[in-house]
Formats: sequence, C-alpha cells, structure tokens
Amino acid sequence: MSCMDCSGDGSGGGVGEVLVSREAIARRVTELGREITAAYAGRELTIVAVLTGSLVFLADLIRNIPGRVRICPVFVSSYPGASTAPAGRPRLGPMPELPAGCDVLIVDDILDTGQTLAVLIDHCRRQAGSVRTCVLLSKTRHRKQNRKISVAVEADFVGFDIGEEFVVGYGLDYDNLYRNLPDIRVLLPRRNA
Repeated sequence: MSCMDCSGDGSGGGVGEVLVSREAIARRVTELGREITAAYAGRELTIVAVLTGSLVFLADLIRNIPGRVRICPVFVSSYPGASTAPAGRPRLGPMPELPAGCDVLIVDDILDTGQTLAVLIDHCRRQAGSVRTCVLLSKTRHRKQNRKISVAVEADFVGFDIGEEFVVGYGLDYDNLYRNLPDIRVLLPRRNA
C-alpha cells in the first residue's frame, strides 16, 4: 500500500497529493539557515522550539545555522485531539528559563491563526533582548479571511506560504500520525461509508 492509500484507524481519509516536496523543503531550509545566520551575524542564538510539530523542521534547520545555538523546547497545546478545526486558545507547558537579554528565535511548524506565536512572543519578551519567529508554513490568506480567530502576527522567516488545506508530513500531524512523511501532503477528508 502506498502512502497515497494510507488511512489507518481514526486518521481522517488518509493523505493525498504532495503540496511541498522533500527536495523543495531541503532547498528552502538551507536558504532559511543562511537568512537566519546573516540576521544574527555571530551572536549566540536561543531557539524556542514548539513541540512536537517543529521537531523535524528544527533538526534540519539548526544543521544549517553555524555558531552557538541553544535549544529551549516548549510544549504548546492548541488543537483538540484529532481535530482539523481551528485551534483554541494555546496553553503553554513548562517553559525553560531563558538567559536574560538573549536573542530568541521561536521556531514552529505552521502559522495558522497566530495565537500560538502571540502567546510565545509575549512570554519570551519578558526575558529576551530580541524575539523573532520562524515557521515552515504560513497560512497568510487564511488569517486575512478569518479575522475573528486570528491575531496580528506574521513570521520573520517563512519557509512556504500555503492555502487553507490541512497538511501533514515533515513533522506536521493529524492525531499524531503522518509526522514521518518526508513531504508535506494534503490530508484527505474522511469518506462516509
């Protein structure tokens, strides 16, 4: 059975077309590493990584950022279970203490409503000297069309802009499935039996 046919128990309708290929991801992550390296020019960088979605992206990204990099993982829950519905109010897990006055780069898998980044930016600004954000995917059009659920947050570094599709792969999941796919794929709707 190919990945196109995977459906598994409780996993929606499986995965469909490749939206962003592994080759395109690799090229863009390398470019992001260069952009971030230039922006921080020789300064120590503290990365606040949103778990679990950013793990795969984070691993590839930090290998493209030479120099001193500190990783501070944080759990943020906002999607209820296996829902493809918009996120609720994000809840931060225990947050490691940041070095006073440090340069923080928040790394997340996807910028959808902006609520997760807004909460983290607010929290990090209490200790950091500077705070910037980096996301693999950004649903810019979705935020513009859904002002009721979005906040005015844009990422400083963006891998790819995408539409409103619910996507999985390269760390992004549906009910904790599909994170292992090397490409970013569209989640298919569940078919009624």
